[in-house]
Amino acid sequence: MTTAEDAVTAQLRRLIVEGALPPGAKLTVAALSARLGVSATPLRAALRLLEGEGLVEAHAHRGARVRVLAPQDIRNLYRLRGAVLGLLVPDVVRHVSDADLDVLEAIDARFQMAARAGDGPAAMEANQAFHAALLALARNPDAAAVMARSWALVEALRFRLGFGPGRLARSVESHRALLAALRARDAAAATALMVASSDNAMADLLERALAGPVPRAKAG
Repeated sequence: MTTAEDAVTAQLRRLIVEGALPPGAKLTVAALSARLGVSATPLRAALRLLEGEGLVEAHAHRGARVRVLAPQDIRNLYRLRGAVLGLLVPDVVRHVSDADLDVLEAIDARFQMAARAGDGPAAMEANQAFHAALLALARNPDAAAVMARSWALVEALRFRLGFGPGRLARSVESHRALLAALRARDAAAATALMVASSDNAMADLLERALAGPVPRAKAG
């Protein structure tokens, strides 16, 4: 992709993830071009990439729309994430060094601060950075890329549905237990903790989906 396509993709992804373009919204090149002030070429490339990330659905003769995620889609997403984590975490334990753990703990400190402040967006950003750094240690870029591509969907779900009571606090405890398991080089415990954390996130989102989207804050 060109620099222009990267920039347009990032801008469009953010509009979808944060709900400015809500689920089901029609995505026409003409309207988006006028809204973003860009030409059609990078927009078409961005829509193709975001379709690959699962944020956009494109249908012949009906055009593109922001994807609407049903509960089964949430289950499918997290079952895939859990399976990939089960594959990657034993390799992470095999390769992780004490210096790597120091880096992970520094990133996790950012997550803890955001979680305890109840800052969902900052917690999501730090959590994504933590997982990216962690899974890179598996030295399996293809599998790690599967996880990376799914983060936009996870973000979009959290922006729309929020976090259940105590979810962020439980995530803080999960990270602490995971880091202890990694320090002990306990592959079985680390894998079980990561898969359980993914399952718990799925359960929380499914419960939130039944409750409906959280109200968006009004400007001003």
